[in-house]
Amino acid sequence: MRIALAFLIAAPVVAAEPRVLVADPEPVVTVRIRASELPVRVALGVPPVLLLNAAPAIETGIRPFPVIGKLRFSNALLPGGSALVRFNRIGVGIEGAPKRKLPTAWIEPEVTARTAGVLSIFALEGDRIVWANPRAPAGGQTYALARDGTNDPDVMLRLGGEKIRLTLAPDSPVTIMNARAAAALEREGLVRRGNRVGLWEPIPRARLPWQALVPRPGATLAGLPLVRPAARVSEAEAKAIDARAEAGTSTEEDDADTILVRGEREGRRSRAPWVLVGADVLGSCSRIELDRPGKRWLLTCAF
Repeated sequence: MRIALAFLIAAPVVAAEPRVLVADPEPVVTVRIRASELPVRVALGVPPVLLLNAAPAIETGIRPFPVIGKLRFSNALLPGGSALVRFNRIGVGIEGAPKRKLPTAWIEPEVTARTAGVLSIFALEGDRIVWANPRAPAGGQTYALARDGTNDPDVMLRLGGEKIRLTLAPDSPVTIMNARAAAALEREGLVRRGNRVGLWEPIPRARLPWQALVPRPGATLAGLPLVRPAARVSEAEAKAIDARAEAGTSTEEDDADTILVRGEREGRRSRAPWVLVGADVLGSCSRIELDRPGKRWLLTCAF
């Protein structure tokens, strides 16, 4: 008995293999709500929630939380500037796993055109979950980014006196940031403003103008290279930069995230600095690992 006990004590602990999701171009899993099965794409940059388009959610027969579970709110990223949101804690089974209560919101108009909704990677069980991109170059270097908390997807960093919230957003073609974040990068000499504009479409039918930033050679943010950074600008400034620029869908509310172009805006409080790291950077990463116990992201990238 003593020998057996000694053997058990000395035996090495084998770490569980990580759960692997294949991103092509992004992972899709199936969730079960009541008798319905819905395909949803997995997102890196949202807390542990399930976001559904209204139509498929209503077809499942779920109901909003009584009294306060249905509301309309305005936000510049939403099509038309506002949306009707219903929410509750719903029993959700993910990929055949037993159902568990998950904060769930269903939104009209839709939040994604490709699937029935969006599921946070943090809603999946497991200490280590890998987002594997088969289209990225293999090998490279591993970058460790400390997250702000166990279930917080964001990386917080300080730059030029600003506290910047950095989020991984592989569904965005470029790395997009708001005015305060762009100003901090400019002050540090990491970027300068370019003469090209484009449109960012974070959700269906939302088209928000951006201005290209030109990175200094070798410039990095949180250790990651700045490849195609861009800053949010108002439509007025976008048109001033490029008279051929397409019209977007920005509203006055949206201008809090943009570069100030009119004197009356200068007294308004701008939004806290944020940066969404897009596919221009993450497209070179074959592996993005959520290390839940370590409260970090581990990125394997060949830049």
